[in-house]
Amino acid sequence: AASDLIAEHGFAQTSVDAVIERAGLSGKSHFYHYFESKDELGHEVLARQFDVLGERGLAILREPSLDPIERLNVFIDSVVAIQAERGMKGGSPFGALATDMAEKDEGFRVRIARVFRNWTDEISALLAEAADRLEEDADPKRLARFIVATLAGATTMARIKRDVSVMHGVATDLKRFL
Repeated sequence: AASDLIAEHGFAQTSVDAVIERAGLSGKSHFYHYFESKDELGHEVLARQFDVLGERGLAILREPSLDPIERLNVFIDSVVAIQAERGMKGGSPFGALATDMAEKDEGFRVRIARVFRNWTDEISALLAEAADRLEEDADPKRLARFIVATLAGATTMARIKRDVSVMHGVATDLKRFL
């Protein structure tokens, strides 16, 4: 319930009462039995979403039936699809709130960093597999960081503009670059 409300209205505009109502709970005591505060709820929502997003991305990047570059293209498309699924009207639960929480909470920062590191490592391994199709002096690790940073930047730009077509454009150009 909280995840849906945050996706629809943003964290600041999502009240504990709205979460209680959407979840069908009988009162605030149920909420406070599980969470000490709204911030703690926000932390848990984001942590779970980053875990799911991270695992979804890794599953695609590890799909053995696809060529390495094709896996990377599917991964890029999946990042765009996630943004499209969430829509841009209410803002993603990622973005500013995730950055805010990463700055305030070391555990959360480590969790986000782990997702990006895992993606970078997997993409680097894919690029190493496809080394014969890359420029001679291409560094798979640096190129992998570039890809992850490009997707993260495109996600932020799309969220700010509330326009998923930004993601589509960046994804198209990134795949062309590769």
